[in-house]
Amino acid sequence: MAFRQLRGKQNGDNQLHENAANTPLSCVLVKYLQEAEEELSRRDFGGSVAGLTLAHCLNRCHIDYVVLERNSEIAPQVGASIGFLPTGARILDQLGIFDYIRDKTTPLHNAYYWTNTGRPICFDDNMKGTAERHGYPIAFLDRQLFLQIMYDHLEEQQNRIHLSAKVVKIEHLATKAVVHCADGSVFEGDLVVGADGVRSIVRQEMWNYMDTLGLRKEAAQERAAMTAEYSCLFGISELPPGLVTGDCHRTFADDYSALTAVGMEGRAFWFLFAKLDQKYSGTHVPRFSQQDLEKHAARFRDMAIAANVPFSALYDRVLSTSYVCLEEAFYKHWYAGRLACVGDSIHKMTPNAGQGGNCALESAASLANCLKEMLDGDEAAGSTSASSLDDHLRRWQQARQTRAKKITEISNTVTRLEAGASFKDRILSRTLLPYINGYLLKGVAKLYATGEVIDFLPLPEKASSCTMPYTRNPEDDTGSLIGRVLACAPLLACYAYANISLDTLLAGFFPYIGSLLQSGSWISSTGEALSLTEPIYNIPLLDKIFGVLVACFLPSISGSDVLSHAQMLSFMADLCPIYGIWLLESGRQAHSWAEIAFPTAMGAAFQFKGIGKIAPIYYMIEHLRTPLSKLLNRRHEVRSDMLGSFLPTMLTAYYLPTLGNFLPREIRNRQYFNAIWQLFPLTVPLLQAPFRLLDNVASEPAEELSKEQGDKQVKRRSKKTLRYIRAIYLSFAVISGLSFAYARRTLPAGSSMASVIVPGLWDYTLPVGSFTDGITRFLKYDETLAMASGFIWLGLKYQELERHGYPMPWWKVIVGMAATTAAFGPGAAMSLGWGLREEILARIAE
Repeated sequence: MAFRQLRGKQNGDNQLHENAANTPLSCVLVKYLQEAEEELSRRDFGGSVAGLTLAHCLNRCHIDYVVLERNSEIAPQVGASIGFLPTGARILDQLGIFDYIRDKTTPLHNAYYWTNTGRPICFDDNMKGTAERHGYPIAFLDRQLFLQIMYDHLEEQQNRIHLSAKVVKIEHLATKAVVHCADGSVFEGDLVVGADGVRSIVRQEMWNYMDTLGLRKEAAQERAAMTAEYSCLFGISELPPGLVTGDCHRTFADDYSALTAVGMEGRAFWFLFAKLDQKYSGTHVPRFSQQDLEKHAARFRDMAIAANVPFSALYDRVLSTSYVCLEEAFYKHWYAGRLACVGDSIHKMTPNAGQGGNCALESAASLANCLKEMLDGDEAAGSTSASSLDDHLRRWQQARQTRAKKITEISNTVTRLEAGASFKDRILSRTLLPYINGYLLKGVAKLYATGEVIDFLPLPEKASSCTMPYTRNPEDDTGSLIGRVLACAPLLACYAYANISLDTLLAGFFPYIGSLLQSGSWISSTGEALSLTEPIYNIPLLDKIFGVLVACFLPSISGSDVLSHAQMLSFMADLCPIYGIWLLESGRQAHSWAEIAFPTAMGAAFQFKGIGKIAPIYYMIEHLRTPLSKLLNRRHEVRSDMLGSFLPTMLTAYYLPTLGNFLPREIRNRQYFNAIWQLFPLTVPLLQAPFRLLDNVASEPAEELSKEQGDKQVKRRSKKTLRYIRAIYLSFAVISGLSFAYARRTLPAGSSMASVIVPGLWDYTLPVGSFTDGITRFLKYDETLAMASGFIWLGLKYQELERHGYPMPWWKVIVGMAATTAAFGPGAAMSLGWGLREEILARIAE
């Protein structure tokens, strides 16, 4: 697209900004627009945090823009305040504004937590160290004053802001977007950005445009996404007796809570959160009148906001106040064509955590980075193409959504925690809070040390000279190498214990193996004699290497010992999910074809050394080599050439030989099948190799597809991949579970599978009484350590997902895994646990 000027026609005058001719990119910002339902009692909140921040950013990178503001003033007084966290303060400091804000605020130092009757829950003075840790304190300011500061610092660019500019229509054209206002003025630009709040007209026009693209279902889902479950009565009051500047007070109660922050100049900024009578959808959210406000405030006059300070002390000194519903929504689509949204219009959260305004600052900064990057590329080309705009906005949306979603979920969770929404919330907030404060502080500190900054402006010295300096690539995503090594400490412990226990047992029953091999035969409990000298493979090298291993399995597979027979049945069934998962991990898009050699080598090693010793090594190496960042952007998906033939290969090369260890009447035949089974670490990948090659040869060459067609093809392929993955892990779980249940039925009265599988901590130190006793105890430790290592590895992977922003329901996972292990065995639990991770990775990719 050739360069096009940004034009505004208002009051009959054509307006053209000075730098319009110097940039191929132009923006129209629509700020805090409210729906025009004049008959409803409502309040307009004036200029938006995200909108003014984005205006400052566009000034700095010389992108032409105008701002359309529905209100007649930029900063009306409506009783609102804004809390500044290090994440938002860092951005304001880059813009040269934070020092002016700091002069108007008092940092918060102490936090007090109370019940509604005034009983203290706990005290926390960690806030006073926020500036030392992150370079910036936590502080509150009158929102009106903040918006005025932002507006004043636009200086000569203030003429770009058009007040009383009520947007009524937006046209999305092939080469531009055109905005029509109620007064007849018309503005056009390459991009229209909506920073216009929860009832965003830009978002509505975006959905309408999605309808024309055939995305009606997605648009309908977005339209229904917003809900409201809580209300907020907030205000600014003169300071009553009993409150001290720099203190923050929180009150926790059933279905309501309160927050009071004491700032400078004798002002208290307060919020009263209460659960609504029902959960409302976005189109039916109630709006409150002044009468509703007074009635609601009267209900809570006796609520304690601090020791000997009731809510009435604040409310009777109120300077300004408002009463609103707290909408909640996180939208999947942040842009469509030439329309985009920032701030509350795309991620609306409850304000208990103080993240709403700061998250809006981050989203504005990230969008500015996107536009600056696009501008730098388009200046060379001399134009801004629609495809370039779409590509940059798509990448902005993808990069920003993970953190924004995490913050939104945390904020909404805090609201429910403080209002005691569930029994768990009440226990956490009123009983356990004093004991978990340190843990919560660590999580908050990590959140503050990361986030968005303005890439094209220098990072302030305050952000880098603190004890927890800002980091662009947080450890939360992949973790530092040192951190990942330390996280593997439990696996190192498993390996150390395996070395001690397995080597001790091996030394104990090694003399029995020697005697058995010297005798040349083994006699089962049925009296069937088996030769240990006759060749099994008829290949001398294989007979020499694997002959001893086959002999070690004879007591268990023959049924000579009932307990070891049940143990072996469960163990061999559970070994398949372990090795199968190793193979599937090697087949991910993030790895090369040669990666299959890693699990194959580890599989061959555990046949000789014991999987209890090798599994911790495998899981440590895998965790260190494959951080979550390596698997993002659909690189977690297993290659299609592996998936199609994987389950048939496992059934043929693993499960059939396993059945042969137990079903034939003659022990001799079981011996032959065990000899075949011993080779499975090699036979499984070798059997599948020709099918994988055939799949690659037969695959059709990639066609030249449009972006839309390509996206649809990727989604279809991802869904197909997930169907295969589900079939695999569910099959593993079912087979392991049935084997475990059958093994349990074969046990004599008074025995349990736990006693058969799980060894005592010091059992390896007891003398080995016989060949059967030695091998049985060895396999107990072997299986238990292998499974324990697997569960630890899964825990590390779940932790990665949580750090990435996916909320892990830890208690549900732990209880579910424990219950599955008890009922269906560790193999079934491992299969389902790995499957859960795959499902989450698929959701993240979507």
